[in-house]
Amino acid sequence: MANTYDICIRGAGIVGRALALLLAREKLRVALVAPAGVASGSATGHGDVRAYALNVASRRLLESLRCWPPERSATPVLRMAVQGDDGGAVSFDALAQGSPALTWIVDVPALEGQLADAVRFQPQIDLVDVPVDAALTVVCEGKASRTRSEFGVEFNARPYPQTAVATRLTTEKPHEQTAWQWFSKGEILAFLPLDGWLAGHAARLPGPVRLLKVDVEGAEPAVLRGAAGLLAGARPLVLLEVDAATAAGAEAKFADCRRILAAHGYGVERLPAAYPGLAWHVIHLLARPAGFPSTATGAAGA
Repeated sequence: MANTYDICIRGAGIVGRALALLLAREKLRVALVAPAGVASGSATGHGDVRAYALNVASRRLLESLRCWPPERSATPVLRMAVQGDDGGAVSFDALAQGSPALTWIVDVPALEGQLADAVRFQPQIDLVDVPVDAALTVVCEGKASRTRSEFGVEFNARPYPQTAVATRLTTEKPHEQTAWQWFSKGEILAFLPLDGWLAGHAARLPGPVRLLKVDVEGAEPAVLRGAAGLLAGARPLVLLEVDAATAAGAEAKFADCRRILAAHGYGVERLPAAYPGLAWHVIHLLARPAGFPSTATGAAGA
């Protein structure tokens, strides 16, 4: 018996695969046209220096598909510095804008591999060599579109008088999750941070950070601000204690920490009092990144 499909997607790039997974999640039968050599998507990254800048909405969508690349392949950009002619300059800061990151620089081969693996294990998606009949056909092809040629769609290419060289560098100093751009006499040089939030730092961790415990006697907000890269990249649970001589002082510290964590997409849960009757005022909180399962403990968001 021949397969019947709700959707035929022409093009098995990042857009085509992501769309196929989203539709399959809605229980639709999808045929994904992936010619030989494209279907596997098992890119090794050798010689492929492509990287995309993806925003928080793209990250959330890919996380919902369980296709967000590992930390080393998705670097959060916390600052951007742009230098222009005649000493002009402008800068942007993620925390100042209340955002976990300005963007994430994502390794394209790694992302393609994540999506290809997900497609391969999704029973609602069939990989096909040629287009098939379906109730709806979606075209997600790029520059070398076979569908455009098949339908005789005409287009004009307008070249612009610039050429570009893309490469990857190993830096002597840490990139500090900063994207740089220099404009000078019509020429542009850009430097984008890659290889994770720890790239180039002296500190090396043996594995992914899953829990961050903070108890630093009043410096908690400073620690959270300094851990911006960790919070945006590794997305650990955060267990934190704030304390003060007065209830108002402890509440103010709690509110400050909650604002910082909320800017990184964390939900904050106030835990039950650990030291009832103590004259010194202590508050414990547990913060979870968006999408992390909650518990019934404490008053959420209190």
